[in-house]
Amino acid sequence: MLYKDKIINNLKKGYSPIEASPKEELTSIFKNAFKPIVDRQDLNLIFELFDTNEVILRAWSFLGLYHILKEKNIEQEETKLKIRKMILDILNDKRDLYYFGGSIEIQTSLREHHVRRICELDNSLIYEPVFEYIKSFENGADYVVAELLEKVLTKLPDPKIEPLLLEYSKSIGENNFNQKIYIVNAFENLGQIIEIKEKDTIAKLFKTYLNEINEDKRKNQEIINKKRELQNNIFRVGTVLELALEEETLKFVETLKYPFNSLDQIAKRYKNNKKFKSILLEKLNKSNNPRLITDILKSIIVLKEDIENWKELIIEHVKNYQIIDGALISEMQEANLINENMIISFLNEGGKWNLDFIREFFINNPELLDKWSKLKNEIIKFLQLFEISERDFNKIKEIKEMILKLIIDLKREDLAKFCLENFKNLEDEKLKKLAIFPILKFGEESLLIELKELMKKDKESARFVGSFWGRLERNDWRFFY
Repeated sequence: MLYKDKIINNLKKGYSPIEASPKEELTSIFKNAFKPIVDRQDLNLIFELFDTNEVILRAWSFLGLYHILKEKNIEQEETKLKIRKMILDILNDKRDLYYFGGSIEIQTSLREHHVRRICELDNSLIYEPVFEYIKSFENGADYVVAELLEKVLTKLPDPKIEPLLLEYSKSIGENNFNQKIYIVNAFENLGQIIEIKEKDTIAKLFKTYLNEINEDKRKNQEIINKKRELQNNIFRVGTVLELALEEETLKFVETLKYPFNSLDQIAKRYKNNKKFKSILLEKLNKSNNPRLITDILKSIIVLKEDIENWKELIIEHVKNYQIIDGALISEMQEANLINENMIISFLNEGGKWNLDFIREFFINNPELLDKWSKLKNEIIKFLQLFEISERDFNKIKEIKEMILKLIIDLKREDLAKFCLENFKNLEDEKLKKLAIFPILKFGEESLLIELKELMKKDKESARFVGSFWGRLERNDWRFFY
Protein backbone atom coordinates (compact mmCIF):
# COMPACT_ATOMS: atom_id res chain seq x y z
CA MET A 1 0.00 0.00 0.00
CA LEU A 2 2.79 2.41 0.86
CA TYR A 3 4.51 1.55 -2.43
CA LYS A 4 1.33 2.37 -4.39
CA ASP A 5 0.85 5.65 -2.51
CA LYS A 6 4.45 6.59 -3.34
CA ILE A 7 3.83 5.99 -7.06
CA ILE A 8 0.62 8.05 -7.01
CA ASN A 9 2.30 10.91 -5.14
CA ASN A 10 5.16 10.94 -7.68
CA LEU A 11 2.77 10.96 -10.65
CA LYS A 12 0.90 13.93 -9.14
CA LYS A 13 4.07 16.06 -9.34
CA GLY A 14 3.91 16.49 -13.10
CA TYR A 15 3.04 14.91 -16.44
CA SER A 16 4.98 14.27 -19.64
CA PRO A 17 3.89 11.98 -22.49
CA ILE A 18 7.53 11.32 -23.46
CA GLU A 19 10.37 9.75 -21.50
CA ALA A 20 13.07 12.32 -22.29
CA SER A 21 11.60 15.52 -20.89
CA PRO A 22 13.49 18.84 -20.72
CA LYS A 23 12.72 18.79 -16.98
CA GLU A 24 14.81 16.24 -15.09
CA GLU A 25 12.07 15.70 -12.52
CA LEU A 26 9.58 14.71 -15.24
CA THR A 27 12.08 12.32 -16.83
CA SER A 28 12.59 10.70 -13.44
CA ILE A 29 8.82 10.39 -12.86
CA PHE A 30 8.36 8.79 -16.29
CA LYS A 31 11.17 6.27 -15.78
CA ASN A 32 10.72 5.43 -12.11
CA ALA A 33 7.00 5.79 -11.47
CA PHE A 34 5.16 5.47 -14.79
CA LYS A 35 7.24 3.04 -16.85
CA PRO A 36 7.21 0.22 -14.24
CA ILE A 37 3.37 0.26 -14.36
CA VAL A 38 3.46 -0.22 -18.12
CA ASP A 39 6.21 -2.86 -17.95
CA ARG A 40 4.12 -4.86 -15.43
CA GLN A 41 0.99 -4.28 -17.55
CA ASP A 42 -0.72 -3.37 -14.29
CA LEU A 43 -4.25 -2.63 -15.52
CA ASN A 44 -5.67 -2.61 -11.99
CA LEU A 45 -3.45 0.32 -11.02
CA ILE A 46 -4.25 2.02 -14.35
CA PHE A 47 -7.97 1.83 -13.54
CA GLU A 48 -7.36 3.01 -9.97
CA LEU A 49 -5.41 6.06 -11.18
CA PHE A 50 -8.21 6.88 -13.62
CA ASP A 51 -10.93 6.56 -10.97
CA THR A 52 -9.28 9.24 -8.83
CA ASN A 53 -10.79 11.69 -11.36
CA GLU A 54 -7.71 13.92 -11.02
CA VAL A 55 -6.72 15.40 -14.37
CA ILE A 56 -3.00 14.67 -14.10
CA LEU A 57 -3.57 11.08 -12.90
CA ARG A 58 -6.12 10.50 -15.67
CA ALA A 59 -3.55 11.75 -18.18
CA TRP A 60 -0.96 9.27 -16.85
CA SER A 61 -3.58 6.51 -16.61
CA PHE A 62 -4.73 6.73 -20.22
CA LEU A 63 -1.15 7.08 -21.46
CA GLY A 64 -0.33 3.85 -19.62
CA LEU A 65 -3.40 2.11 -20.99
CA TYR A 66 -2.41 3.16 -24.53
CA HIS A 67 1.11 1.70 -24.17
CA ILE A 68 -0.21 -1.53 -22.64
CA LEU A 69 -2.88 -2.03 -25.32
CA LYS A 70 -0.29 -1.58 -28.08
CA GLU A 71 1.36 -4.76 -26.73
CA LYS A 72 -1.48 -6.72 -25.12
CA ASN A 73 -4.74 -8.23 -26.41
CA ILE A 74 -7.67 -7.97 -24.00
CA GLU A 75 -9.81 -11.08 -23.78
CA GLN A 76 -11.94 -10.53 -20.64
CA GLU A 77 -15.25 -8.81 -21.39
CA GLU A 78 -15.31 -7.11 -17.99
CA THR A 79 -11.93 -5.47 -18.72
CA LYS A 80 -13.12 -4.37 -22.16
CA LEU A 81 -16.15 -2.68 -20.58
CA LYS A 82 -13.88 -0.76 -18.20
CA ILE A 83 -11.65 0.36 -21.07
CA ARG A 84 -14.64 1.50 -23.14
CA LYS A 85 -15.89 3.53 -20.18
CA MET A 86 -12.42 5.10 -19.82
CA ILE A 87 -12.45 6.09 -23.49
CA LEU A 88 -15.90 7.67 -23.17
CA ASP A 89 -14.90 9.50 -19.99
CA ILE A 90 -11.69 10.83 -21.57
CA LEU A 91 -13.59 12.12 -24.60
CA ASN A 92 -15.99 13.96 -22.32
CA ASP A 93 -13.24 15.42 -20.13
CA LYS A 94 -12.69 19.02 -21.20
CA ARG A 95 -10.63 19.99 -18.18
CA ASP A 96 -7.29 21.69 -18.82
CA LEU A 97 -4.07 19.69 -18.80
CA TYR A 98 -0.64 21.35 -18.58
CA TYR A 99 2.50 19.54 -19.68
CA PHE A 100 5.85 20.12 -21.35
CA GLY A 101 6.26 19.36 -25.04
CA GLY A 102 9.94 19.91 -25.70
CA SER A 103 10.90 23.07 -23.82
CA ILE A 104 7.43 24.66 -24.10
CA GLU A 105 4.63 24.28 -21.58
CA ILE A 106 1.47 23.25 -23.41
CA GLN A 107 -2.11 23.86 -22.31
CA THR A 108 -4.80 21.65 -23.80
CA SER A 109 -7.83 19.64 -22.70
CA LEU A 110 -7.56 16.02 -21.67
CA ARG A 111 -9.82 14.94 -24.55
CA GLU A 112 -7.71 16.79 -27.14
CA HIS A 113 -4.47 15.47 -25.69
CA HIS A 114 -5.47 11.80 -25.91
CA VAL A 115 -7.70 11.72 -29.01
CA ARG A 116 -4.95 10.52 -31.35
CA ARG A 117 -4.01 7.73 -28.97
CA ILE A 118 -7.65 6.65 -28.90
CA CYS A 119 -7.69 6.56 -32.72
CA GLU A 120 -4.69 4.22 -32.78
CA LEU A 121 -6.27 1.56 -30.55
CA ASP A 122 -8.09 -1.52 -31.81
CA ASN A 123 -11.44 -0.70 -33.40
CA SER A 124 -13.21 -3.43 -31.43
CA LEU A 125 -12.43 -1.47 -28.25
CA ILE A 126 -12.97 2.08 -29.42
CA TYR A 127 -15.80 1.98 -31.96
CA GLU A 128 -18.69 1.66 -29.50
CA PRO A 129 -17.68 4.46 -27.06
CA VAL A 130 -16.66 6.76 -29.93
CA PHE A 131 -20.01 6.26 -31.66
CA GLU A 132 -21.87 6.88 -28.40
CA TYR A 133 -19.83 10.01 -27.77
CA ILE A 134 -20.33 11.52 -31.24
CA LYS A 135 -24.00 10.60 -31.35
CA SER A 136 -24.60 12.54 -28.14
CA PHE A 137 -22.24 15.46 -28.87
CA GLU A 138 -24.38 18.60 -28.95
CA ASN A 139 -22.07 21.46 -29.93
CA GLY A 140 -21.47 20.67 -33.60
CA ALA A 141 -18.24 19.28 -34.97
CA ASP A 142 -14.92 20.29 -33.45
CA TYR A 143 -11.36 19.08 -33.98
CA VAL A 144 -11.84 15.98 -31.77
CA VAL A 145 -15.13 14.97 -33.39
CA ALA A 146 -13.77 15.49 -36.92
CA GLU A 147 -10.71 13.35 -36.23
CA LEU A 148 -12.80 10.57 -34.66
CA LEU A 149 -15.15 10.57 -37.66
CA GLU A 150 -12.26 10.12 -40.08
CA LYS A 151 -10.03 7.75 -38.14
CA VAL A 152 -12.54 5.59 -36.24
CA LEU A 153 -16.17 5.64 -37.34
CA THR A 154 -15.58 5.49 -41.10
CA LYS A 155 -13.30 2.47 -40.89
CA LEU A 156 -16.16 -0.04 -40.39
CA PRO A 157 -19.10 -0.68 -42.80
CA ASP A 158 -21.81 0.81 -40.62
CA PRO A 159 -24.77 2.36 -42.55
CA LYS A 160 -25.54 4.64 -39.57
CA ILE A 161 -22.34 6.63 -40.18
CA GLU A 162 -23.18 8.35 -43.49
CA PRO A 163 -26.08 10.42 -42.08
CA LEU A 164 -24.05 11.15 -38.94
CA LEU A 165 -21.12 12.34 -41.04
CA LEU A 166 -23.38 14.56 -43.15
CA GLU A 167 -24.95 16.04 -40.04
CA TYR A 168 -21.61 17.06 -38.55
CA SER A 169 -20.10 18.17 -41.86
CA LYS A 170 -22.64 20.99 -42.12
CA SER A 171 -21.89 22.30 -38.63
CA ILE A 172 -18.22 23.18 -39.26
CA GLY A 173 -17.45 26.90 -39.38
CA GLU A 174 -16.71 28.52 -42.75
CA ASN A 175 -13.02 29.11 -42.14
CA ASN A 176 -12.22 25.85 -40.35
CA PHE A 177 -10.46 24.16 -43.25
CA ASN A 178 -8.55 21.72 -41.06
CA GLN A 179 -11.74 20.05 -39.79
CA LYS A 180 -13.13 19.94 -43.32
CA ILE A 181 -10.07 17.99 -44.44
CA TYR A 182 -10.96 15.33 -41.85
CA ILE A 183 -14.57 15.26 -43.06
CA VAL A 184 -13.66 14.90 -46.75
CA ASN A 185 -11.22 12.09 -45.91
CA ALA A 186 -13.93 10.44 -43.82
CA PHE A 187 -16.26 10.34 -46.85
CA GLU A 188 -13.44 8.71 -48.82
CA ASN A 189 -12.97 6.06 -46.11
CA LEU A 190 -16.67 5.30 -46.04
CA GLY A 191 -16.92 5.09 -49.81
CA GLN A 192 -14.27 2.38 -49.85
CA ILE A 193 -16.26 0.02 -47.61
CA ILE A 194 -19.96 0.75 -48.27
CA GLU A 195 -22.04 2.16 -51.10
CA ILE A 196 -22.58 5.87 -50.55
CA LYS A 197 -26.27 6.80 -50.82
CA GLU A 198 -26.35 10.60 -50.59
CA LYS A 199 -23.97 11.42 -53.42
CA ASP A 200 -25.87 14.51 -54.54
CA THR A 201 -25.92 15.89 -50.99
CA ILE A 202 -22.18 15.26 -50.60
CA ALA A 203 -21.49 16.92 -53.97
CA LYS A 204 -23.40 20.03 -52.81
CA LEU A 205 -21.44 20.01 -49.55
CA PHE A 206 -18.14 19.81 -51.45
CA LYS A 207 -19.21 22.69 -53.70
CA THR A 208 -19.96 24.75 -50.59
CA TYR A 209 -16.50 23.96 -49.24
CA LEU A 210 -14.94 25.02 -52.57
CA ASN A 211 -16.83 28.34 -52.53
CA GLU A 212 -15.60 28.98 -48.99
CA ILE A 213 -12.02 28.30 -50.09
CA ASN A 214 -12.35 30.82 -52.94
CA GLU A 215 -14.01 33.46 -50.78
CA ASP A 216 -11.38 33.28 -48.02
CA LYS A 217 -8.82 36.02 -48.76
CA ARG A 218 -6.39 35.42 -45.89
CA LYS A 219 -2.73 35.33 -46.94
CA ASN A 220 -1.32 33.38 -43.99
CA GLN A 221 0.84 30.59 -45.48
CA GLU A 222 -0.47 27.95 -43.10
CA ILE A 223 -4.05 28.77 -44.11
CA ILE A 224 -3.10 28.80 -47.80
CA ASN A 225 -1.59 25.31 -47.39
CA LYS A 226 -4.71 24.02 -45.61
CA LYS A 227 -6.97 25.44 -48.32
CA ARG A 228 -4.86 23.77 -50.99
CA GLU A 229 -4.91 20.44 -49.14
CA LEU A 230 -8.69 20.62 -48.72
CA GLN A 231 -9.21 21.52 -52.38
CA ASN A 232 -6.95 18.68 -53.54
CA ASN A 233 -8.77 16.22 -51.29
CA ILE A 234 -12.18 17.35 -52.54
CA PHE A 235 -11.27 16.66 -56.17
CA ARG A 236 -9.54 13.39 -55.36
CA VAL A 237 -12.44 12.11 -53.24
CA GLY A 238 -15.02 13.54 -55.62
CA THR A 239 -13.43 11.48 -58.38
CA VAL A 240 -13.24 8.31 -56.27
CA LEU A 241 -16.89 8.62 -55.19
CA GLU A 242 -17.99 9.66 -58.71
CA LEU A 243 -19.67 12.83 -57.50
CA ALA A 244 -21.26 15.34 -59.89
CA LEU A 245 -18.36 17.83 -59.88
CA GLU A 246 -17.44 17.91 -63.56
CA GLU A 247 -17.53 21.68 -64.07
CA GLU A 248 -15.57 22.35 -60.88
CA THR A 249 -13.04 19.61 -61.64
CA LEU A 250 -12.33 20.86 -65.17
CA LYS A 251 -11.85 24.41 -63.87
CA PHE A 252 -9.51 23.09 -61.16
CA VAL A 253 -7.36 21.26 -63.72
CA GLU A 254 -7.36 24.28 -66.03
CA THR A 255 -6.00 26.57 -63.28
CA LEU A 256 -3.68 23.98 -61.72
CA LYS A 257 -0.15 25.34 -61.25
CA TYR A 258 1.31 22.91 -58.73
CA PRO A 259 1.83 19.11 -58.61
CA PHE A 260 -1.30 17.03 -58.02
CA ASN A 261 -0.57 13.32 -57.83
CA SER A 262 -4.24 12.32 -58.17
CA LEU A 263 -4.49 13.87 -61.63
CA ASP A 264 -4.34 10.44 -63.28
CA GLN A 265 -7.36 9.37 -61.18
CA ILE A 266 -9.27 12.34 -62.58
CA ALA A 267 -8.10 11.29 -66.06
CA LYS A 268 -9.64 7.84 -65.55
CA ARG A 269 -12.95 9.43 -64.54
CA TYR A 270 -13.02 11.89 -67.47
CA LYS A 271 -11.31 9.67 -70.00
CA ASN A 272 -13.93 10.35 -72.65
CA ASN A 273 -14.25 14.05 -71.96
CA LYS A 274 -12.80 16.01 -74.90
CA LYS A 275 -12.55 19.24 -72.91
CA PHE A 276 -10.50 17.50 -70.21
CA LYS A 277 -8.10 16.13 -72.83
CA SER A 278 -7.75 19.56 -74.43
CA ILE A 279 -7.05 21.23 -71.05
CA LEU A 280 -4.45 18.60 -70.21
CA LEU A 281 -2.53 18.95 -73.48
CA GLU A 282 -2.59 22.75 -73.28
CA LYS A 283 -1.29 22.60 -69.70
CA LEU A 284 1.52 20.28 -70.80
CA ASN A 285 2.61 22.82 -73.42
CA LYS A 286 2.55 25.77 -71.03
CA SER A 287 3.96 24.24 -67.84
CA ASN A 288 7.64 24.25 -66.93
CA ASN A 289 7.22 22.63 -63.50
CA PRO A 290 8.79 19.13 -63.76
CA ARG A 291 6.66 17.72 -60.92
CA LEU A 292 3.41 18.96 -62.46
CA ILE A 293 4.57 17.72 -65.87
CA THR A 294 5.16 14.30 -64.28
CA ASP A 295 1.53 14.19 -63.11
CA ILE A 296 0.31 15.31 -66.53
CA LEU A 297 2.35 12.59 -68.26
CA LYS A 298 0.80 9.92 -66.00
CA SER A 299 -2.60 11.21 -67.08
CA ILE A 300 -1.63 11.15 -70.76
CA ILE A 301 -0.81 7.45 -70.41
CA VAL A 302 -4.38 6.97 -69.14
CA LEU A 303 -5.71 8.84 -72.22
CA LYS A 304 -3.22 7.33 -74.69
CA GLU A 305 -5.88 5.76 -76.93
CA ASP A 306 -7.20 9.25 -77.76
CA ILE A 307 -3.85 11.05 -78.16
CA GLU A 308 -2.14 10.23 -81.43
CA ASN A 309 1.41 11.26 -80.53
CA TRP A 310 1.28 10.23 -76.84
CA LYS A 311 4.52 8.21 -77.00
CA GLU A 312 6.55 11.07 -78.43
CA LEU A 313 5.03 13.55 -75.96
CA ILE A 314 5.95 11.45 -72.95
CA ILE A 315 9.48 10.51 -74.02
CA GLU A 316 10.24 14.07 -75.16
CA HIS A 317 9.12 15.62 -71.86
CA VAL A 318 10.79 12.98 -69.71
CA LYS A 319 14.09 13.68 -71.47
CA ASN A 320 13.73 17.46 -71.68
CA TYR A 321 12.84 17.85 -68.01
CA GLN A 322 15.09 14.98 -66.87
CA ILE A 323 12.28 13.40 -64.86
CA ILE A 324 13.06 10.60 -62.41
CA ASP A 325 9.79 9.36 -60.93
CA GLY A 326 9.34 5.71 -59.96
CA ALA A 327 5.58 5.65 -60.55
CA LEU A 328 5.86 7.29 -63.97
CA ILE A 329 8.71 4.99 -64.99
CA SER A 330 6.61 1.96 -63.99
CA GLU A 331 3.66 3.22 -66.03
CA MET A 332 5.94 3.92 -69.00
CA GLN A 333 7.18 0.33 -68.78
CA GLU A 334 3.63 -1.04 -68.63
CA ALA A 335 2.79 1.06 -71.69
CA ASN A 336 5.82 -0.42 -73.54
CA LEU A 337 7.56 2.95 -73.75
CA ILE A 338 10.84 1.66 -72.35
CA ASN A 339 12.81 -1.03 -74.16
CA GLU A 340 16.24 -2.61 -74.01
CA ASN A 341 17.73 -0.44 -76.77
CA MET A 342 16.63 2.75 -75.01
CA ILE A 343 18.31 1.69 -71.75
CA ILE A 344 21.48 0.65 -73.61
CA SER A 345 21.62 4.06 -75.30
CA PHE A 346 21.15 5.77 -71.93
CA LEU A 347 23.95 3.66 -70.46
CA ASN A 348 26.42 4.42 -73.24
CA GLU A 349 25.50 8.08 -73.26
CA GLY A 350 26.17 8.36 -69.53
CA GLY A 351 25.35 11.54 -67.65
CA LYS A 352 23.69 11.83 -64.26
CA TRP A 353 20.07 11.85 -65.41
CA ASN A 354 20.44 8.91 -67.81
CA LEU A 355 22.17 6.83 -65.16
CA ASP A 356 19.71 7.76 -62.40
CA PHE A 357 16.87 6.82 -64.74
CA ILE A 358 18.43 3.40 -65.39
CA ARG A 359 18.93 2.74 -61.69
CA GLU A 360 15.36 3.75 -60.80
CA PHE A 361 14.04 1.62 -63.66
CA PHE A 362 15.82 -1.55 -62.55
CA ILE A 363 14.97 -1.06 -58.88
CA ASN A 364 11.33 -1.34 -60.02
CA ASN A 365 11.97 -3.98 -62.72
CA PRO A 366 14.89 -6.15 -61.46
CA GLU A 367 13.82 -9.20 -63.50
CA LEU A 368 14.56 -7.41 -66.78
CA LEU A 369 18.28 -7.37 -66.05
CA ASP A 370 18.28 -11.12 -66.78
CA LYS A 371 15.82 -10.96 -69.67
CA TRP A 372 17.74 -8.22 -71.49
CA SER A 373 20.94 -10.09 -72.35
CA LYS A 374 22.38 -7.35 -74.61
CA LEU A 375 22.11 -4.82 -71.82
CA LYS A 376 23.62 -7.20 -69.28
CA ASN A 377 26.58 -7.74 -71.60
CA GLU A 378 27.02 -3.95 -71.87
CA ILE A 379 27.04 -3.69 -68.08
CA ILE A 380 29.66 -6.44 -67.83
CA LYS A 381 31.71 -4.66 -70.49
CA PHE A 382 31.85 -1.54 -68.33
CA LEU A 383 32.67 -3.58 -65.24
CA GLN A 384 35.66 -5.06 -67.09
CA LEU A 385 36.81 -1.75 -68.55
CA PHE A 386 39.95 -0.33 -66.90
CA GLU A 387 41.98 1.20 -69.73
CA ILE A 388 40.19 4.55 -69.95
CA SER A 389 41.24 7.60 -71.94
CA GLU A 390 41.56 10.89 -70.09
CA ARG A 391 38.69 12.28 -72.17
CA ASP A 392 36.27 9.53 -71.08
CA PHE A 393 37.50 9.15 -67.51
CA ASN A 394 34.72 11.09 -65.73
CA LYS A 395 32.00 9.55 -67.88
CA ILE A 396 33.18 5.96 -67.26
CA LYS A 397 33.61 6.70 -63.57
CA GLU A 398 29.94 7.80 -63.34
CA ILE A 399 28.78 4.72 -65.27
CA LYS A 400 30.78 2.41 -63.03
CA GLU A 401 29.40 4.11 -59.92
CA MET A 402 25.81 3.59 -61.09
CA ILE A 403 26.46 -0.06 -61.99
CA LEU A 404 28.11 -0.81 -58.63
CA LYS A 405 25.19 0.85 -56.80
CA LEU A 406 22.77 -1.24 -58.85
CA ILE A 407 24.63 -4.43 -57.91
CA ILE A 408 24.15 -3.46 -54.27
CA ASP A 409 20.52 -2.38 -54.75
CA LEU A 410 19.58 -5.67 -56.40
CA LYS A 411 21.99 -7.91 -54.42
CA ARG A 412 23.33 -9.39 -57.66
CA GLU A 413 25.69 -12.20 -56.65
CA ASP A 414 26.38 -13.00 -60.31
CA LEU A 415 27.74 -9.49 -60.91
CA ALA A 416 29.52 -9.25 -57.56
CA LYS A 417 32.24 -11.50 -58.99
CA PHE A 418 33.37 -8.58 -61.19
CA CYS A 419 33.72 -6.31 -58.15
CA LEU A 420 37.07 -7.68 -56.97
CA GLU A 421 38.87 -6.63 -60.15
CA ASN A 422 37.27 -3.21 -59.83
CA PHE A 423 38.49 -2.96 -56.24
CA LYS A 424 42.01 -3.85 -57.33
CA ASN A 425 42.14 -1.49 -60.31
CA LEU A 426 40.17 1.57 -59.21
CA GLU A 427 41.81 4.41 -57.31
CA ASP A 428 38.75 6.45 -56.38
CA GLU A 429 37.93 5.77 -52.71
CA LYS A 430 34.15 5.92 -53.19
CA LEU A 431 34.25 3.45 -56.08
CA LYS A 432 36.52 1.12 -54.10
CA LYS A 433 33.98 1.05 -51.27
CA LEU A 434 31.13 0.41 -53.72
CA ALA A 435 33.13 -2.43 -55.24
CA ILE A 436 34.13 -4.07 -51.95
CA PHE A 437 30.72 -3.87 -50.24
CA PRO A 438 28.92 -6.53 -52.38
CA ILE A 439 31.82 -8.93 -51.77
CA LEU A 440 31.64 -8.47 -48.00
CA LYS A 441 27.84 -8.36 -47.81
CA PHE A 442 26.61 -11.09 -50.16
CA GLY A 443 29.54 -12.34 -52.22
CA GLU A 444 30.11 -16.06 -52.66
CA GLU A 445 32.60 -17.73 -50.33
CA SER A 446 35.11 -18.27 -53.15
CA LEU A 447 35.10 -14.50 -53.76
CA LEU A 448 35.79 -13.79 -50.09
CA ILE A 449 38.67 -16.23 -50.18
CA GLU A 450 40.15 -14.37 -53.16
CA LEU A 451 39.78 -11.11 -51.28
CA LYS A 452 41.59 -12.54 -48.23
CA GLU A 453 44.43 -13.73 -50.47
CA LEU A 454 44.73 -10.26 -51.93
CA MET A 455 44.87 -8.78 -48.43
CA LYS A 456 47.72 -11.10 -47.49
CA LYS A 457 49.76 -9.93 -50.47
CA ASP A 458 48.83 -6.23 -50.48
CA LYS A 459 49.07 -4.28 -47.20
CA GLU A 460 47.28 -1.24 -48.63
CA SER A 461 44.29 -3.38 -49.67
CA ALA A 462 44.30 -5.02 -46.24
CA ARG A 463 44.30 -1.60 -44.54
CA PHE A 464 41.46 -0.32 -46.76
CA VAL A 465 39.26 -3.41 -46.26
CA GLY A 466 39.95 -3.50 -42.51
CA SER A 467 39.06 0.17 -42.08
CA PHE A 468 35.90 -0.16 -44.18
CA TRP A 469 34.86 -3.37 -42.38
CA GLY A 470 35.24 -1.65 -39.01
CA ARG A 471 33.10 1.26 -40.14
CA LEU A 472 30.38 -1.10 -41.38
CA GLU A 473 30.32 -2.96 -38.08
CA ARG A 474 30.02 0.29 -36.13
CA ASN A 475 27.02 1.21 -38.34
CA ASP A 476 25.34 -2.23 -38.10
CA TRP A 477 26.36 -2.90 -41.72
CA ARG A 478 24.41 0.05 -43.04
CA PHE A 479 26.22 1.51 -46.04
CA PHE A 480 25.00 4.91 -47.18
CA TYR A 481 25.92 5.10 -50.84
